[in-house]
Amino acid sequence: MRFFRKSRFIFATLLFALAANPAISFSQQKDHVPGDLLVMLKKGIDINGLTRAFSSLEGKPTQLAVERSLSQYLNIWLLHFDDVVIEENKMLSSFKQRDEVIAAQFNHYVELRNTPDDALFSQQWNMLNTGQSGQTMGADIDAASAWDLTTGGLTAGGDTIVIAIVDQGFDLNHEDIHYHKNYHEIPGNGIDDDENGYIDDYDGWNSLDNNGNIPSDYHGTHVTGIAGARGNNSVGVAGVNWNVQILPVKGYSGVESIVVAGYSYVLDMRRKYNETNGADGAFIVSANSSFGINNGQPANFPLWCAMYDSMGVYGILHATATANSTVNVDVVGDMPTACPSDYMISVTNTTATDQKNPTAGYGDSTIDLGAPGTNIVSALPANTYGAKTGTSSASPHVAGAVALIYSLPCEGLVEDFRTDPAGAALRIKNFIMEGVDSLDDLTNNFPTVSGGRLNVYNSLMLAAAYYNCNVGISEVDNSPHNIFVYPNPAGDWLYVSVKNLPLAGSTLSVRNMLGQILISEKLSSSVKAAAIDVSELNAGVYLLAVVSGINGFDQFG
Repeated sequence: MRFFRKSRFIFATLLFALAANPAISFSQQKDHVPGDLLVMLKKGIDINGLTRAFSSLEGKPTQLAVERSLSQYLNIWLLHFDDVVIEENKMLSSFKQRDEVIAAQFNHYVELRNTPDDALFSQQWNMLNTGQSGQTMGADIDAASAWDLTTGGLTAGGDTIVIAIVDQGFDLNHEDIHYHKNYHEIPGNGIDDDENGYIDDYDGWNSLDNNGNIPSDYHGTHVTGIAGARGNNSVGVAGVNWNVQILPVKGYSGVESIVVAGYSYVLDMRRKYNETNGADGAFIVSANSSFGINNGQPANFPLWCAMYDSMGVYGILHATATANSTVNVDVVGDMPTACPSDYMISVTNTTATDQKNPTAGYGDSTIDLGAPGTNIVSALPANTYGAKTGTSSASPHVAGAVALIYSLPCEGLVEDFRTDPAGAALRIKNFIMEGVDSLDDLTNNFPTVSGGRLNVYNSLMLAAAYYNCNVGISEVDNSPHNIFVYPNPAGDWLYVSVKNLPLAGSTLSVRNMLGQILISEKLSSSVKAAAIDVSELNAGVYLLAVVSGINGFDQFG
């Protein structure tokens, strides 16, 4: 039998709409750049041979030319042809029929996803909501509790954790943000010193201009501050991570090709890190994209969608912001949040009263969860701060939460992501999804996959249980099946895991000192950790029992 104390805690003892040409409005143009094609070729196929094969189509000169490489590793190219002479759909269809072509598509226009709001707020309700200004107490991501466990920065193995923010610009001199630097590159010498395929990428990468010059921008700086502004430094705001490094990637310009090129840089940096055991590249565990295309159908964007799986194979989870309109993405579509990638986490916008924002998308099978995105105070250029609203502000909470989990002091987690980076990423996603606070608005009114809003503390505790790591966990070693209960002390929830013993089919019970059962819960799914709501218990000492019927044997802790 396991003893623990409740006194409002448990004590366990052994006892962005812009186009490439701003002068053209969306109502006057197509949804893609006229004459542009994005093409992914099989490994070893030479792009020049393919362009020569398409020098003409149906007897007409195509003027087909290579504009640029978007990903050397994945063999993705941006091509351009004369769309006045050649009908676009015929050209696209001809490319798709070629054996050497894996995928071909148009180069679509893309939008940023924020609703500007100039109002300033003195409190970050998204991190800790105490009911200020008529808001709902607890309608936050429970960051304050999470920071008692970890504030980010390094893994238990010493890896420097990096979040890639893909946006349109960043204030690299901001006082409250720690930007990642590629110290293997000598800035401004015009040489690819680290031979990673990118010249002068010391500060990050600009996939529009194909160089390392990062422009300043409000949107990207605000998004960055949410995920990783420095904390506990008496300056500005606190991000979900206090000590994480941010890799800035200008991967938004209004067209899809720049997005794909930006993603390729993120992929290449993590790939190089994995392949050199951390000697080169960057340990990018999460990325964020706060832009998209309303009503976009994934079938028309095969390369964009495929990039999430390509990054995921190397261990990167990607948080994406859904539409800033009340639409069912399951029905109308959206890019990228309707992409069917397990390595993407699609996010909608919740308010300080735990409702879905009236202008935010949803979807029972496409939108994973909600996160605060309404009147979110964060960093702005020139060491200023302000509030913005939109799904753009929601998704970086999730990117930050993913990175925070990697900073837990868990040797098992380190072993996991080093031997199985893709699998570890999926397990981290599961902790994010399973740890949500269930909301009626996201379960019934505007359903999402998880039915809830991000709770980073819950997610951390689920990860701690899975990897059996020491974050206020108390263990009793009275059998081969060691029982862990945590945190120590805890809040309104008690988390339980049992080493070497599946919890599926077990019964968890909480009893008072008289042996009376106060809470009893039967677990029917295959889980390695369980959460028990003990918020209704009064202060006192209680007993926890874990009863398993494996092989007819009852095991007590």
